[in-house]
Amino acid sequence: MKVLVVDSGGRGHAIAWQFKKDPNVREVICAPGNAGIAREIRCENARTNGELLDLAERERVDLVFVGPESPLTNGIVDLFSSAGIPIVGPVQKASILEGSKAYTKLLCREIGVPVAEFEVFDDPGRAKDYIGHVEYPVVVKADGLAQGKGSVVCSDAKDACAAVDQIMVERIFGEAGDKVVIEKRLFGTEISFFVFTDGETLVPMPVAQDYKRAYDNDEGSNTGGMGAYSPHRLEGEKLDRLVCDMVARPLLRGFREKEGIPYKGILYCGLMLVEDIPYLLEVNVRLGDPEAEVILPRLRTPLSEISAQIINGVLHTQKVEWSDEYFCDVVAAAGRTRQMKHGKSKGWYPGYPARYGKGYPITGLERVADPDCKIFFAGVSSSEAKGLVTDGGRVLHVVGRGPTLPDARAVAYRNIEKIHFEGIRYRTDIGKE
Repeated sequence: MKVLVVDSGGRGHAIAWQFKKDPNVREVICAPGNAGIAREIRCENARTNGELLDLAERERVDLVFVGPESPLTNGIVDLFSSAGIPIVGPVQKASILEGSKAYTKLLCREIGVPVAEFEVFDDPGRAKDYIGHVEYPVVVKADGLAQGKGSVVCSDAKDACAAVDQIMVERIFGEAGDKVVIEKRLFGTEISFFVFTDGETLVPMPVAQDYKRAYDNDEGSNTGGMGAYSPHRLEGEKLDRLVCDMVARPLLRGFREKEGIPYKGILYCGLMLVEDIPYLLEVNVRLGDPEAEVILPRLRTPLSEISAQIINGVLHTQKVEWSDEYFCDVVAAAGRTRQMKHGKSKGWYPGYPARYGKGYPITGLERVADPDCKIFFAGVSSSEAKGLVTDGGRVLHVVGRGPTLPDARAVAYRNIEKIHFEGIRYRTDIGKE
């Protein structure tokens, strides 16, 4: 079997790496991939859905697995399915569950899936009026896709009004800010919960803990994720039943009844557990990043077999097995660096998730020889003069494995300390429970 993985970051590397180990797979291609992934997996520079289809037909691939949300919301599953190429993921119409937070929140309220109190606004003035009337802290969310950074957790009304201006007036997330969802800020235990689904059967994945804030102690702006670990202390059949019965199953059933189509692929539910009630914070229509980097290493069942069961609608026949080992992912991000032009300093880049510099050489990778450590490459490229260089906000994921969380954490931090690039920054509290 030849598999095409559509992705360019750390999640795509983890998916492609999992397929590379798959006994049913003879070759893996990652598109567009990156220079780090290319060290072990063939990468091809195909980016648009049309280019990806041309690549898949030229290579005669047997299976396509999509990592990021943009190709899905742009209809890659519809395109490939019409060409007769097996592909894992929801069709474009079903991808609205991630493509519009407003749609999903309104659907959940209609069908009784637990969500925080919220309202939707397309006018910044009315949004700020609402903020002034509610008596609790809120979260302001851009309605559309914002690369995991569209949610602003606010401490008071002033912060919330500023977030509305940033999203709707300054348009920091572009068209994603045409609307905002303003919801009550919840306090509890936040977890990432994923399922495989063929439209009928739900197969829960292990639970991961994600770290969204940029700095230690959950301070700073929201990011796409600064690290993760799995298993989570709440993982198990009790939580699986609770979330599937109260959130995942009614959501997918409600969507199918409303739109007349099944949802197939991977569903992510971002949850806040408050007094044993799983409140749905957000939905993604694909694997999370950095959650994939700690969930997929635990997968024992071939991903090719799970993919075939999803596509063929027979997931109920598949028993999916997982390792009990712990994995801890620490993200090395692009931090504060000088902004240079013609050899002169022009100030500073503040660093991810704000503006960051690129092109800094990455050193020390050859010193990471620990069999319990795996590096998944995210924002990297190559330079003839400098070798592997930084090319994104999240540069690489250093994943440690161990029989306990402290063991896995120790492996990750011991090895990330060997790596260097200008401005390297990472949280020091990932997995510190």
